[in-house]
Amino acid sequence: MKVASLFAGCGGLDLGLIKAGHEIVFSHDIDKDCVKTYKENIGNHIIQGDIYELKGSKIPDADLLTGGFPCQGFSIANIYREEKDKRNELYVELVRIIREKKPTFFLAENVPGIMNLAGGRIARIIEKEFSEIGTDEGYPGYEITRHTLNAVDYGVPQFRKRVIWVGISRKVRFDKRQLFFSNFPPDPTHSNDSNDDLIDYRTMKDAIYDLPIEYNGDIPNHDGTKHKVKINNYIGNRALDWDRPSPTIVGRGGGTGGPVISVHPSQQRRFSVRETARLQSFPDDFIFHGSISSQYRQIGNAVAVHFAYHLGKVFKDFEDGKLKEKFGSQISIGYN
Repeated sequence: MKVASLFAGCGGLDLGLIKAGHEIVFSHDIDKDCVKTYKENIGNHIIQGDIYELKGSKIPDADLLTGGFPCQGFSIANIYREEKDKRNELYVELVRIIREKKPTFFLAENVPGIMNLAGGRIARIIEKEFSEIGTDEGYPGYEITRHTLNAVDYGVPQFRKRVIWVGISRKVRFDKRQLFFSNFPPDPTHSNDSNDDLIDYRTMKDAIYDLPIEYNGDIPNHDGTKHKVKINNYIGNRALDWDRPSPTIVGRGGGTGGPVISVHPSQQRRFSVRETARLQSFPDDFIFHGSISSQYRQIGNAVAVHFAYHLGKVFKDFEDGKLKEKFGSQISIGYN
């Protein structure tokens, strides 16, 4: 499928979709460091700019429009989150672009904290607006589903829950929509249950044990914060177990304004940029640009690449006619 990507960041979602067989025809983000990283690793089709100024007429036609709209205002990690947070309004711009472009599919991503904001009212508003896009001008709108998924279940060595909304235009035949929805979300590939047939969760040891404990300029981005290590059981200061997936890699600021970087399992330092990238399943040849703090932030705000691949694979298999209907799956949220 041809994909247009909004709030693309450094490109985690886009890279996963490319690996699943899709073509990114347009990407957009406001952050200059993200755009530089994206251009040098993925392609020059990304545009830097303010979403408020982006017109649908400037976006090439695409089958799938994606938008991991900024989540800091919604995150449960943000103790100052408020319903009126200006960042919470950016989904309105995503709705506007979907309305202007009317792609066959859209995919939106955010943090689970969005489901609790204002007692769930904000999520219900978002979902209703997603489903009714274009109905006031004669368009049939979108059938949507919402799922809370954990990237660790898809081969990412990190516990990372995200809310995923998928919309399909009601112009698509009912049976085709149900075929897709019966296969989405994708089945987990990894598990911590020894009684099933899935692969064991990937651990921090699997992902980063081979990297030297000393920061090393010969390894791209194997540098990082000098913030001292202390173990006090607060976020970012907990002792970690090599034989478990990592906690969620975050992009938000701490009390000093920089991202909160967890302590390395050795407890000799904090994670390097390259280690956080691996824990987000970025390949080692993906190079991050900007200050160290910016690199951490780009990675923490990204969609994990392997997770994005598995999401994208369902779209690709649908496009290629490879899906078979499964029964007992969630069909739709029910806005008609």
